[in-house]
Amino acid sequence: MARLTIEHDAVDDGTNARTRRRSIALRLDGKAWLRVEPEALGELGVAEGDEIDHARLTEVEETLARVRARLFVVRSLAVRMQSAAEIGKKLAARDIPPDVAQEAIERVAGYGYIDDASLAGQLARGMQARGYGRRRAEQKLRTRGLPRSLAEAALDEVYGDRDEVELAREALGRRAVADDADRRRAAAFLARRGFSAGAAWKAVRNAADERAEPGAL
Repeated sequence: MARLTIEHDAVDDGTNARTRRRSIALRLDGKAWLRVEPEALGELGVAEGDEIDHARLTEVEETLARVRARLFVVRSLAVRMQSAAEIGKKLAARDIPPDVAQEAIERVAGYGYIDDASLAGQLARGMQARGYGRRRAEQKLRTRGLPRSLAEAALDEVYGDRDEVELAREALGRRAVADDADRRRAAAFLARRGFSAGAAWKAVRNAADERAEPGAL
């Protein structure tokens, strides 16, 4: 058995004052054991003066690992919305055991902080608003690790009722289509944006026809 002492307001070493973070030092019989984030201490179930045997020591360390994984997920999501797969990769990169990582993801998802369906819809709407075709949007959702079923549902909702040629024409804007070289460049631009070759060329022809009309700018 070892007696636990808790030292509040310890400061972790860092490269400079701005990178140092407050922590709580846990000691066993005066010897350094763990440094714990203030928000994690309450979940460890320990108190000043506790007698810690080997089984309790292992339990506390495992609990701390789970709490830290969850805190990492929450902090990461505070920076930007991410898919469960993206969070899983980050946890794996930190050598978090798979079961601990999965538990952290499920707990945080339960808070509503991870929502792949909502993220898929947000990304699909953003891609369409920025003038990208469905193919490019699908690629974007795939690179974000979103499940195929959720990605397809989001793309159907955003692109399903819109005519591809109409979207391609909007994306084309005022790009030059005066001659064959211009039209090839315009069609290539639309192809890179994720529009099919047929829709791209029809949009280019429509733009050329519009500008050929009397009174067109």
